[in-house]
Amino acid sequence: MTRPARLVLALSAAALMAGGAATQARSGERPFPQGLYGNVEMSGETGDLGGFEVRFFTDPATAKPMAEFTLCEGWCNIAYTAEVTRTEDGFTFSHVETLEAYNDGGTLSAENHVVQYHVTPSGKGWKVRLLYDGDDVTAGEAWRIKPLEAPFGLAVARGEESGHE
Repeated sequence: MTRPARLVLALSAAALMAGGAATQARSGERPFPQGLYGNVEMSGETGDLGGFEVRFFTDPATAKPMAEFTLCEGWCNIAYTAEVTRTEDGFTFSHVETLEAYNDGGTLSAENHVVQYHVTPSGKGWKVRLLYDGDDVTAGEAWRIKPLEAPFGLAVARGEESGHE
């Protein structure tokens, strides 16, 4: 390819990208979040873990925005992955939690509950509200999550080394 042809191609690509950015700016839509955020901490007294951690990414196969996340209540037991969707003031993702229990007759029963995370921008991080079967269990007090350098809660949930002591 000749130098003028490369220049025309580069200028065309730049114009397309600028047009896309202008369209996004006109529509007022925020870009989908990317990166690792959380607030998981270990209790110095009990060694329990508590908090929430999420990794936002784009699925390379589908180009869909995704979230890998864990909620730590005593420990970080499970990492979930779900598609992220846009809301009026932020983004949301969810999973179904199945709770199994034996009733008085000794029969095992299972209940499915929808666990939804609603995230809104807050400075360099996000605020998270947790809805359990549609009820806001954060009692109106959204959790603040900040950017992280390395996973902690997700590493624990996956059974990996986390680098935290």
